[in-house]
Amino acid sequence: MTQFEITPKLKETIGSSSLNSNEKTKLLSDPYISHKELVKFYQTCRPTPSLLQLIQQSKLHTPPFETYKQPKTEEFLKSMEKLRLEAKEQEYRRLINPTPQFSTLYDEKLNEHDPTPQQAAKEVKNQLTTIVNIIISVVSVAYAIWYWTETSWGLPVSYRVLLSVFFGLLVLVAEVVVYMGYINKIEEARTRERKKKEVKKVVRTYNLKQD
Repeated sequence: MTQFEITPKLKETIGSSSLNSNEKTKLLSDPYISHKELVKFYQTCRPTPSLLQLIQQSKLHTPPFETYKQPKTEEFLKSMEKLRLEAKEQEYRRLINPTPQFSTLYDEKLNEHDPTPQQAAKEVKNQLTTIVNIIISVVSVAYAIWYWTETSWGLPVSYRVLLSVFFGLLVLVAEVVVYMGYINKIEEARTRERKKKEVKKVVRTYNLKQD
């Protein structure tokens, strides 16, 4: 809430206003007056030609910065406690599984196999794109067989339907097999990369200590 400091000029204006003694005492009982009370005083007594002139007789009160500090919320305290426990767990793991002498900032991230939200969204998008491409391939082949059996062979409708369905299913199975093989190769490559160990060694050292 905005407050104004009651200056000697404002105090004199309030004292010479048409308010009764109790109202004047109530306004002057505190060294500060709120914006709401100041507006109400102006509307009641009209001591100055404008509200701006009345506000200019006062001084804006700015509390110390410490009063605006927000208390730590329960969620913040829980998050800090969780981070503290995770730090202790990582310290314990380093004690039972010592890391090499020279480590990097990416040592812990190399053990994180869970995909990030961006990676998961990208993978879902790739899968949807693959499904659409397979459907387009199957429909295109089925329509091509349907059209070709009529124009080139002149087969009855029943044979044309069977051939279209057969070749459509054949293309569908082939596309699925190829896609599954591609997925398996990717997983095998990821497994091999995870099993690789980072080798760190000192290439050159410098002694910065001066005699």
